[in-house]
Amino acid sequence: MSEEPRFCRETRAQLPFLVSGELSGWGARVVRAHVKRCADCAAELARQGQVDAALATMRTSRPEPPPGLLDDLLARARGGSLRERAAVPARGAVSGARPAMSVAFLTVGAAASTGVGYAMYKGARWALGRRHK
Repeated sequence: MSEEPRFCRETRAQLPFLVSGELSGWGARVVRAHVKRCADCAAELARQGQVDAALATMRTSRPEPPPGLLDDLLARARGGSLRERAAVPARGAVSGARPAMSVAFLTVGAAASTGVGYAMYKGARWALGRRHK
């Protein structure tokens, strides 16, 4: 298996900058001259151009969710297994489904983790105190 020539590797590393217009001057001329002679690098430049064009269209147009997505999500939240129903309140802060329940879960979790941390701190102090006696 032959390895790609070094100049092709270096050229391909510069192609995104050439496509975006960040590469100019002497560097751009060298890359363009190589692309004219190398079919593999020319194909990669074309691919990079297609990717850049696709990303540009995504920046200008807002994607629309599929029709019926909200209804499907609400139906899934209402029905299903116990595990699926229990997962919905826990995600309420993100989805906005049940913010009061989410705040309650977060408060209980914060209090529990604070209690566990305090108990570990006291236990470590107790253990260190016993070791030094």
